[in-house]
Amino acid sequence: MMMKLINKYAGFAIVMALIFSSCKKETTNIFNMFDDVKVTYHSNSPYAVTDFKVVNPGDSVYLEYTIESANKDMAAVCIFETSAAIPTKIFLTDDQRRSYSGIVKLKMNTRVGKISYRIWAIDKAGVYLGDGYKTITLDVKSDYDYWAGRELTTPDTVGKVNKCYYALKTGELFNYSNAEVNSSKIDLGLFRVPVLDGTGRLATYKYEIYALNANPLPFTSYDISSWTKRATLYSVPKNGQSSAFLGLRTGEQIVNAAKSAKPTTTRTNTSTGLIAGSLFYFLTPEGKYGAFYVNSIETNNVGKAVFMNVDVKIAR
Repeated sequence: MMMKLINKYAGFAIVMALIFSSCKKETTNIFNMFDDVKVTYHSNSPYAVTDFKVVNPGDSVYLEYTIESANKDMAAVCIFETSAAIPTKIFLTDDQRRSYSGIVKLKMNTRVGKISYRIWAIDKAGVYLGDGYKTITLDVKSDYDYWAGRELTTPDTVGKVNKCYYALKTGELFNYSNAEVNSSKIDLGLFRVPVLDGTGRLATYKYEIYALNANPLPFTSYDISSWTKRATLYSVPKNGQSSAFLGLRTGEQIVNAAKSAKPTTTRTNTSTGLIAGSLFYFLTPEGKYGAFYVNSIETNNVGKAVFMNVDVKIAR
């Protein structure tokens, strides 16, 4: 009886070993299944990049490449940039099916940070053939500063501790108590304006920004007569500008957008005031352009000041 059981389990083990052995032979190794395609990057030009490189905004970069397929015909070469929706395709002629050379000419003026590129081949059915396991990564130096999520608060007239002043170049916030010694940095102050209903009663408030050199000064509860008053200028704010602000991805883009908006005023003064989604551009006395975006305004803080959550991008 015991011998029968031993034979039974031994036979089962042999069958399972054969099954796993068979499966192993049929499994494709994903790490070498695209070895048919080889991509070589060349450096014939001073702009050529063959590996990782740190570059400056506005630099020219060339990807000089040769892509070869040992056994399968290539129908097209695909050029892909990270974050792109789809690759750019180059369709090949009959004499280019096994080897093709080209140059991708790039201008580093669309965004900063790391950008990677891959070049691969597909066959006539659109099936991926390989990219030679190579990626070119460029790190574009930032040419602007980004101060995210700063919270400006409406000024209080008792303790004077609310941070209602903003230095756009450094991203610093100040209250009345520490603002005077830092007034040479301060580009704007936040204040609120009462909005009355048809009967003359207070209905709500709207929120505005002003420069310390505004004339007349719209907020007079604080004495700033001895302060340094920077001559920072603002454009007329626009609402619903989330996409526009997100689209500012280089210093050059910020400067161009700000110049187009024409910052000429020392106070934002619109019918709605600044609301979530508002955007205005600014110009500092040093000639630096930037964008000021309102993420949200929180008014439901019982016993606390209203605060405005903002993002700022300023070209260097």
